[in-house]
Amino acid sequence: TLNMPILRNPIRIAVAGGNFGGLNAMKSLYLGLLANGPDYDGTKQAPPNPDVKITLIDRKDGFVHYLGMTRGLTQPEYSRKLWIPYSDMPWLQHSSIEIKKSIISRITPTHVELADSSEHVEFDYLVIALGQSRNAPIGVAASTREEYLTAMEKYQLSIRDAKSIVVVGGGAVGTELVADLKTDYPQKDITLIHSRELPVPGPFKDELRKETVRVLHMLGVNTMFGERVVEEKTSEQEDFSPHGSSKHVGILPELVDTVKRNATLVTSSGTTVQADLVFNCLGIKSKAPLVDLPSSTDQPIFTPTGIRINCETMQIDDPKYSHIFAVGDVANQNKVKLAGAAANGGRVAGDSISTFIRAARGENSIKGGEANMGRGGGRGGRRGGRGRGDGSSTYGSIKLVLGDHHAVVQMGDEVIPTEQAMNYVSPDIKLGKATKNLSIGSFPTFGG
Repeated sequence: TLNMPILRNPIRIAVAGGNFGGLNAMKSLYLGLLANGPDYDGTKQAPPNPDVKITLIDRKDGFVHYLGMTRGLTQPEYSRKLWIPYSDMPWLQHSSIEIKKSIISRITPTHVELADSSEHVEFDYLVIALGQSRNAPIGVAASTREEYLTAMEKYQLSIRDAKSIVVVGGGAVGTELVADLKTDYPQKDITLIHSRELPVPGPFKDELRKETVRVLHMLGVNTMFGERVVEEKTSEQEDFSPHGSSKHVGILPELVDTVKRNATLVTSSGTTVQADLVFNCLGIKSKAPLVDLPSSTDQPIFTPTGIRINCETMQIDDPKYSHIFAVGDVANQNKVKLAGAAANGGRVAGDSISTFIRAARGENSIKGGEANMGRGGGRGGRRGGRGRGDGSSTYGSIKLVLGDHHAVVQMGDEVIPTEQAMNYVSPDIKLGKATKNLSIGSFPTFGG
């Protein structure tokens, strides 16, 4: 349950991080606290509300559709659609909303600290939507659309010019990357090196993994399973990262570019592999170290899968922090992290805060009920969920989009037959759905 109401005027709400979780929370707060008057119909900006101050803190100047990033590396036209500036979302230009483009260095019970600034963002309510970190290019080092487009063009040219490309790490991202590379450049020598005997670790069936290997081999991808890279010699490491971004690599691993050119790799079996280009897809790093919230009970706030939350409200499950909410990858809501869960969690957090503030002020509940930004999840649902969502399955769900024409899908206990799998995924890897739900060039509507 929520704690005693905070009725400061204006009430200060901070959203730490954008993208699926943070932007969905922003949209829900917009509908619940700014667009809740009887005259709002979604055709124009909600009227000013001096009683509310909402601050979005993000190091990027827009939404990034990470689910499509491996395809963006091989398809330039598609890649240009993956970064949508906040300036293209007129509802975010509301007078009660401030967008602070900064790197978050620490979150405390009362304020958010910013790197390279002595300024703090103080809050009465906070939504933590930090996501997780992957090294560039999948993690995206850029902080502006211009930087992103410049970096992507360099990656795309390097891929085009390379005859042989190695991807190290056979999780969902690595397998999708080799499939996209081989689909768009069938003449190139594409190799996947993975330390386990089968790809795609996680709560999935071996049936899914074996089907993934079958599709990769059908595409012509070389695979080296049960092999680790023990030595890496390179004559040239390309630095695609924006100038000066390396200063904060301790906070943000996505600022580290791991792409190497002209490399010689030695594996644990002693095999030597030459590659014109090497992409490392070796997993994710938690943003939990940025969150400085000591537990007030004998239960830890942090679990191996994220911050402990109440899934009904997305509040942190600690009586001291009932004014702080955690959504998406940083929360322990799902064993397997997915975009749809982040979007839905953001909506729930925003609805919870809006409902609480309005109730404390004696106002009606949110007009039209919930404000959602799209459900389903992952890349075409990629990084899956927890089976049926009720904890009854020991397996997760995952949708792997392996190039333009193949997919491998597991839904709970069931691996979908190959000939049907493409019916379960989105051909544009959910880009259209994500952009529609961001209300680009328009204003949010209830239930839309």
